Amino acid sequence: MKPLILLSILFLSFSSCKKIEGPGGTSAIRGVVKGNHFKAGQHEVLQVICTAGGQIEHGDYWLLNTGNPSKQYYIYYKNPTWISNADPQLQGRIGIMVTFNYSDSNVEIATNTQAAIASVVGIPVSSMVSNDMITITDQSNLDVPDSDNGTTSFGMDVANQGNSEESTSNIPMAEERVYIVYGKNAYASDDVRTDEAGRFSFEGLQTGNYKVYVLSKDPLNEEVYYRVQKEVSIQNKATIVDTETYTINY
Repeated sequence: MKPLILLSILFLSFSSCKKIEGPGGTSAIRGVVKGNHFKAGQHEVLQVICTAGGQIEHGDYWLLNTGNPSKQYYIYYKNPTWISNADPQLQGRIGIMVTFNYSDSNVEIATNTQAAIASVVGIPVSSMVSNDMITITDQSNLDVPDSDNGTTSFGMDVANQGNSEESTSNIPMAEERVYIVYGKNAYASDDVRTDEAGRFSFEGLQTGNYKVYVLSKDPLNEEVYYRVQKEVSIQNKATIVDTETYTINY
């Protein structure tokens, strides 16, 4: 056999046995995924749609609840043509009187009601009026008990449900998907799930270069994800490479 042919055979044999990044080896990449979560508190927003004075009776009232247990209110309506007391004197609540006439429009009722609320309630809520609708915003970040239209025919709608701030940090992320990219590949080549302690392992890898990443929510937009990625190099066979902790938003 000619030397050139023999050399070619040896080269092809060597090339066919050469391993690249990926499975079939004796090394591993391991790591831990932990998560942070933050959700800002929300103010409860109540919208009250008022009727005209002709649809209100002397002594009618509705209930306004706030996030402050010591400041719960009832708003009642007094017509000056009546001599009887319009105040229902509800126990455990603070009364706010609104004087009205049967000829008042729904816009006038809304305007006068908002002015009365603003003069008495103060800090627990802020309020504004637009046409016949009063928008009342509770300043606490709490799920406020729903207000009630009482004896009126006013419309009540919670436009935004209040809730408190949520915050957690360094929570082990179980069942989180972790991706690995072999060598210079453009896309993920394989993936595994984390265990109950947030740990993951890619086993049986060749020596070479890898990218390992986890998807994290964008803190400014929960619909958007980005990679938390680390580049890992396995230098020798039978090696376990431990990555730094992956911290994601969830």
